[in-house]
Amino acid sequence: MLMKKLILILLFALNAAGAEQLKVLNYNVFNSHRNGKSYRDCVKWVNMVQPDIAGWQELVGWNETKLKKFATDWNHPHAAALKRGGYNIGLTSRTPIEVVARQTKGFWHGYLHCRTAGLDVIVCHLWPGGVRQQMAEANQLHALVTKLQKEGREVILMGDFNAHAASDKTWLDKQQPLLNRRAPGDAKKRPEDRFIVEGKYTFPIMNRIFEAPLRDVVRDKFDEQYQQPTYEQGLMLGSFPSRVLEHVKTSELQLGFLERIDFILTTPGLAKRCVSAKVAREPAVLETISDHYPVIAIFNK
Repeated sequence: MLMKKLILILLFALNAAGAEQLKVLNYNVFNSHRNGKSYRDCVKWVNMVQPDIAGWQELVGWNETKLKKFATDWNHPHAAALKRGGYNIGLTSRTPIEVVARQTKGFWHGYLHCRTAGLDVIVCHLWPGGVRQQMAEANQLHALVTKLQKEGREVILMGDFNAHAASDKTWLDKQQPLLNRRAPGDAKKRPEDRFIVEGKYTFPIMNRIFEAPLRDVVRDKFDEQYQQPTYEQGLMLGSFPSRVLEHVKTSELQLGFLERIDFILTTPGLAKRCVSAKVAREPAVLETISDHYPVIAIFNK
């Protein structure tokens, strides 16, 4: 009986500690969990992580009704979607969601702006077609976050940006197989639309978004841990591609193609409350759920 009481006290303490934190997940789930093939594995993993808020990209064919139904599988009673179908974006949460805006004008995909857990949460998916298209999308996000920050709102902007951060340049410059794969298609674009200049990636899109201002919490926590990271340590930041894709089906092949295009960004005040942030690359099941890896950040409330 005494042991049972001690266990109950410990569980209560752990739950109380968890209640003081907010866990945020961002995940591009690759054409609705590979057309449903990896859905159950994804739900199992999400229930292990237990996020309070989750942003989703590539909910292909899902509408808000379907998202609300399936979100109960990972214990999120609240959900919102950008569109009625297509390449959809979604947000699910343990707490009620107020939809502020569903923006598709000027975007290939769009962004979903909601309020939940006392925060403004924006989930986006940028189109990789060219610099000018992406910059038009980035300008909208920049203006929105700047406005909200001036109003005193704490903001999370997360999603698949299909763009790179200048902070990753040191290791991204060495991803020659990736550059070789992307360069021929990029060279066919007009010069002002090219992402690769003189054989290396450029960073205008994320540079513009970071002017909002926003903090890259994953990179901040990485830099706290690694003051002078090696190339191999930098690769730990890669959020795409997982080994589910044929051209990177082995860990050796994958190394030269890793890039970071999935982000959780926050306004500076919220970033100060971030206690942990990372690209999740373990367990091994994440190699089969999607071609992207999930991003997780934990904040003190």
